[in-house]
Amino acid sequence: MSLEAENHSAEEFTEDALARRVYHLNTLYELNQEISTLKDVHAVLNASLLYLTGVFGLRRGLIAIYKGDEPQPHKFVSRGMDESAEIRWCQQLESYLPLHVMEEVCITENDSDSPLAALLKGYELCIWLPLKVDEQTWGGIALGDKLSGMEFTADDMELLSTIAMTLQNVLNNVLLIEALNESINKEKRIRTVFQRYAPETVINEVLNPSNEELLLGKSEAVRRMFDEIISRLEEQHVLERDLEDAYNVQKYLLPDRPPQILGIEIAPRSIPARYVCGDFYDFISLSPHEVGVSLADISGKGMPAAMIATMLQTATRTCVRSYYSIPSILAVLNRFMFQHTEDHRYATMFYGHVDTKERTFTYSNAGHPPPILCRNGEVQLLEVGGTFIGMFEQCSYDQDTISLQSRDVLVIYSDGVTDAGTSADTDEPDDAFGQERLETIIATHSTLSADALLDRIIAEVTGYANRQKQFDDITLIVMKVE
Repeated sequence: MSLEAENHSAEEFTEDALARRVYHLNTLYELNQEISTLKDVHAVLNASLLYLTGVFGLRRGLIAIYKGDEPQPHKFVSRGMDESAEIRWCQQLESYLPLHVMEEVCITENDSDSPLAALLKGYELCIWLPLKVDEQTWGGIALGDKLSGMEFTADDMELLSTIAMTLQNVLNNVLLIEALNESINKEKRIRTVFQRYAPETVINEVLNPSNEELLLGKSEAVRRMFDEIISRLEEQHVLERDLEDAYNVQKYLLPDRPPQILGIEIAPRSIPARYVCGDFYDFISLSPHEVGVSLADISGKGMPAAMIATMLQTATRTCVRSYYSIPSILAVLNRFMFQHTEDHRYATMFYGHVDTKERTFTYSNAGHPPPILCRNGEVQLLEVGGTFIGMFEQCSYDQDTISLQSRDVLVIYSDGVTDAGTSADTDEPDDAFGQERLETIIATHSTLSADALLDRIIAEVTGYANRQKQFDDITLIVMKVE
């Protein structure tokens, strides 16, 4: 084949791969838009299954959600299956609860005859995608074959896995909203009690030690008041536990451990200001000696920022695994976020590519606080790149490549580190921990291991900000060249 023909073929492949990735991102966005505003678990499941069967042209499918060790589904929806088949499915799936359903199954002609695969075949289903919403809530998506008769491709399975992860996040949020609504109803009941028994009367009754009815436990007003307070505290405990579950789900999406790559120590950490975090970091293995490193900070805080962070993290993985250039990755992410988020939403992001074989680090900085490279006690800021992600529809980004040398230290961080010590009310720059102080700590302790240096920075930041409540997420990645 001629060089010109090879180039033409490569261009077609790149355009085709890009089109598939854009289709995947749009599919994920449309589904997220479809289900993220729903406030009922059954409605979320029904809308998700309807979307899946429509997009992939499926004959049948079902989604089952279980609570704890209950043998029957907590919620169940299906399409293309009669009621008797649904009942038999639930009865037979009971024997797999809950250990054996956490595996992802795609039945092909050469598929192993696992018990779960056999069960799927018996109901003309060929895909099983596990769902783990929290420690007590789990389940799965079972899908039938395509009406077209075509098999599921690797791209299909990648998209389906990402859809399952998106559904997990939305279900967690809906369950949290349900808990909040229950808490609000309890709050209304408490207010009703106080309105029925005038506050002044109740306070006087509680503070008067000579009140025989109170001392003898015969005061109906006070007894009911304390019953309501206890109920409220119990509800608060449940709500805090649900928020903790939301945090654990988001933590599950972060890498459970840094990549093991020869010649580089990597130590990450993220400390949310609230239960959930608007920052994310990620590592994407590209080869035994190459890894992609990303850290992003979504504007705003709390659940909205956390949901956008999850969406951007998923989109980043999709783009990076397509082997686009770094400027192209950021340009696609920028356009995607601009089109699919509110006007005031944007993100700062840093993405880099480590190659230990060539001993290089290629990066681009999209409006993010510049990472600090420390070499022989001297610091260099990695600032090459462009503007924020999602602020303008069309943006271009530059990249830079630095050579890595032994004992180099690179610290990538979010502005929660340098802004530590300020408050949400004052935000005075003079009160902040600051970049200069961070540079000094890195230069002074650059001989430490990556883990030890990370611990040192966190200790210095939290110690400095001890007088102020943390109001921004703190995220760090420390890398050290051996």
